[in-house]
Amino acid sequence: MNKNISTLMWIFLLCASAFESYATSCEIFPPSNIWNTKITNAPVHEHSLTWLNAIGKGVKLHPDFGSKRFNKPAAGIPVNYTNNSTPKHTVLFKYQSESDVAEYPIPKHVNVEGGIHGKGDRHIISLDTDNCVLYELFHVSRRDSGQWTGGSGAIFDLKSNDLRPDRWTSADAAGLPIYPGLVRYDEVKTGEINHALRFTVPTTNRQYLWPARHYASRHNNTNLPPMGMRLRLKQEVDISSFSPQAKVIAKALKTYGMILADNGGSMFISGEPNENWNNWGLKDLKKLVSNNFEVIDTDFLQVHPDSASTDKSELSKIISKKNEIKDQLKKTKKVNYKNKAKYYTDFYVSPYGHDSYDGTNERPWKTLQHAANLAEPGDTINVEKGNYAPFKISKSGKPGLPITFSADNAVIDAFKGGTRDGIEIKKAHYITIRGFEVHHANRAGISAVTCSNITLEWNKLNKNQTWGIFTGFCDDLTIRHNIATSSKKQHGIYVSNTSKNILVHNNTSHSNHAAGIHLNGDKNMGGIGLITNAEIYNNLIYNNGRAGGAAINMDGVQYSKVYNNILYNNYGTGIALFKGDSADGSKHNQIMHNTVIMPRDGRWCAMFKNNSSHNSFINNVCVSKHHHRGAISIDDSSVISFTSDYNAYTPKFTFDGGESTISFEKWRSITKNDQNSVTVKDIDTLFNYQFKNFKPSINSPLINNGTFLDEFNYDFNQQLRKAPADIGAINH
Repeated sequence: MNKNISTLMWIFLLCASAFESYATSCEIFPPSNIWNTKITNAPVHEHSLTWLNAIGKGVKLHPDFGSKRFNKPAAGIPVNYTNNSTPKHTVLFKYQSESDVAEYPIPKHVNVEGGIHGKGDRHIISLDTDNCVLYELFHVSRRDSGQWTGGSGAIFDLKSNDLRPDRWTSADAAGLPIYPGLVRYDEVKTGEINHALRFTVPTTNRQYLWPARHYASRHNNTNLPPMGMRLRLKQEVDISSFSPQAKVIAKALKTYGMILADNGGSMFISGEPNENWNNWGLKDLKKLVSNNFEVIDTDFLQVHPDSASTDKSELSKIISKKNEIKDQLKKTKKVNYKNKAKYYTDFYVSPYGHDSYDGTNERPWKTLQHAANLAEPGDTINVEKGNYAPFKISKSGKPGLPITFSADNAVIDAFKGGTRDGIEIKKAHYITIRGFEVHHANRAGISAVTCSNITLEWNKLNKNQTWGIFTGFCDDLTIRHNIATSSKKQHGIYVSNTSKNILVHNNTSHSNHAAGIHLNGDKNMGGIGLITNAEIYNNLIYNNGRAGGAAINMDGVQYSKVYNNILYNNYGTGIALFKGDSADGSKHNQIMHNTVIMPRDGRWCAMFKNNSSHNSFINNVCVSKHHHRGAISIDDSSVISFTSDYNAYTPKFTFDGGESTISFEKWRSITKNDQNSVTVKDIDTLFNYQFKNFKPSINSPLINNGTFLDEFNYDFNQQLRKAPADIGAINH
């Protein structure tokens, strides 16, 4: 490694591990907020002994934060103190229905709990000090393209006492903010903490107490502690011998207590990492055990169930605000909703359930097949974390009333079953499959055949025998936010047979034996043999095609759009339009704003053959590392009404499948296309390909050299494009 680069990397790592605190002038919620309310004289809860016994007698308090230890990073949840100049990013959420969908401030060198590639909760906490707004994210990852994804996200106005909607999670299981409960060094340094702290226990009940808004448990056992439970250190516990830092924290536990906010380590108390923590001194907190605490009853402090305020004089203001919101909603709602209790039902499946139960929250079913057999239109089957057998779906939902299977990281190991697919949908309509991991299926991880209005989202398909996802004769199909990887024989995502109205977007497909995404009209199976009105966009596709097959393979696809995709290191073609098994060539398609990088042993960036005419190819990066292959391979039947311009090319083209190549100048002369396109000799002039960062670098020839297209005005990262547009999938 270059010595200068090595030095810079070490500097970066040292800076990233320091996690120094930052004093903010923002008030962390109003003084009346429950987090800031003293509970010294609050009564003991009637279930105090029961819930403490469930945690266990003699369980030590554990400070889950500190400074760096030898060669280990500092424990804790770091905080990013941001402002108006901090770049904001869209985040794709797994639990979008319970997340605040907005742009989140994420610094360039953001501090993530456990590191960006850590295996834990990977929280990002950002406190906007200019606006006093708290942004919190759970289970965050950053794709190679720069797109951020997360499990859930929550935004809190620190000037308000409003709670999240009832039954909504946040970046924390209990639906509470994390930052207000952290032990922060700058506070301890002053000698006083003026708020409650956050803590975890391993096992909780399926209930929550105010101010919590959400539970995270499969257990319906009232002997277990609920989310929102508040513990107080007993006043008589002697802390006089504690180290200065531990003593300040222990005093806060007597005055403000700590709130149960998540499942985790037993009696683990949360804090910021900081190099000024005295790890040995903090160990004094381990002298405190569960027996030294008592559960206190905060019900008497509640002013309104939807507010964190403890000031009863604020009740009229709270009610007035709630009524104002209701009035606004009435004015904006134009739909007359029916009684949802009659049309919509939640059911539950758990490894700890039984199929003789009634499928309720308290008495869940055990098998997915049992749930699929009983499901009716409008039902949601909530699937707890655990391992399950493959299952088949043959019952349908209705328009506006789909049957939804929503999993919390449930795993289907299809290798253990005799079925060919992990989840098989056949002759069914209006079905949603969400949040499953399926691996080792004999054929497909998930299949949907002879169906319509199917949504497959946020699933992970890994090491299945033939395909990750397979569909056939399936109209009005949506495949989004899935990861399809390591299919042993063929493709990651395969849409086949006569189909229309197809959406395939925001998926990651990598390391599959053949194509990343394959669309095939397949006339031999019946129907008209074409796929029409498909949109393939915002997908990340790489390392596919050792057995052949393009990153995006289009056989008989017509009147469709392919845009904002990032394709790299695929060994077949990048984007291939052709006629193979289908009834006709792939015609009348728009290929726009894609970034395609081909490896040294790959084929052409884009291919058009066998009557695949009337296609347009605009604003694409089309670059190859191959010694003689390059940008476009097109035959005489496909060059008819083919238009291309504003692209960035490796300047090699062919009309005969690569038997011979022509220059960029000759290509322009013959086709009359690409008068505004640019040629590329070195990929590194475009972006930082080594780190798979496809955002145009400073002085990149991609910047402002595209043409602005109203229909494609958002990029891969959901950022609004401006005129003149950049070439490729991502704006600068």
